[in-house]
Amino acid sequence: MVALFTTAFHFNFPWPAQVYAVLNKYPNPLAPHVVSMDVIDRQMLADGTIRSERIIGISQDSPKWIRRLLGAPDVTYAREVSFIVPSCTANPSEPSPSPSRVLLEPPKLLMASTNLSLSTLLQCRETISYLPHPWPHLPPPTRQQFAPALSVRDANSDDSGEIPGEEDDGVPPYPSPAETDHPLSHPAMPPTTLFSQSALIFSTGVLATAPYPPYGISTESPVEPLSKPSASTYPQRAAGKRVEDYSQTRFEENAQGGRAAMEWAAGRLWREIETPEGGE
Repeated sequence: MVALFTTAFHFNFPWPAQVYAVLNKYPNPLAPHVVSMDVIDRQMLADGTIRSERIIGISQDSPKWIRRLLGAPDVTYAREVSFIVPSCTANPSEPSPSPSRVLLEPPKLLMASTNLSLSTLLQCRETISYLPHPWPHLPPPTRQQFAPALSVRDANSDDSGEIPGEEDDGVPPYPSPAETDHPLSHPAMPPTTLFSQSALIFSTGVLATAPYPPYGISTESPVEPLSKPSASTYPQRAAGKRVEDYSQTRFEENAQGGRAAMEWAAGRLWREIETPEGGE
């Protein structure tokens, strides 16, 4: 049967810093199983979204019975596609929206990956998202909380306090960053990032424990299913179930290690940018 793994938690870094850490996470001493990371495509889409595609090399110390059963090589590979999506304003059609417009949609980092090696016997389809949290994050940009130099409206206003050519819409402007702020932070950005992860793990082909796609999915899909029906014999299905159980357990262990590796990378990069020597 299909195994599903989900988790969610917060990283104590603002979203820009967390995204920067994700893109520069490896090599990482807390994730030694990731032995290579190759960017094969990166482009900016029409709406400003940055699309990246990477191939990840993974070295797993799998048990001998797994290697013998699957014919697993020493290093396996996975394909990862990510999208850095800019935030959306209240009126996306407006050519130059005012800084005071409230952002309705937060910026996002969306990632999807699947294994390339052994995909005819086992599939692991993973999705990850990084979102600024809490959102919407609307710090009241009052003089009591932010110096006048941090205000977009104050920085561009005349002595009367009004911005030439801009009507007061009643919405306080977002504060601007100060020179003393960290380059990967912003006073209008939440201090933490919400991480969400899910993975669908299932055996396929001669080891399929169940037909795929699952019942209820249209059989008229243009994508040919990898295993339909399930494996023909009980020993094959039993072997597939063992592979699924082991893979789910190993994925959960790697997910825990991945969190520690991500926190290490984010902290190191934050300090290196804050001070060239990487000090506190």
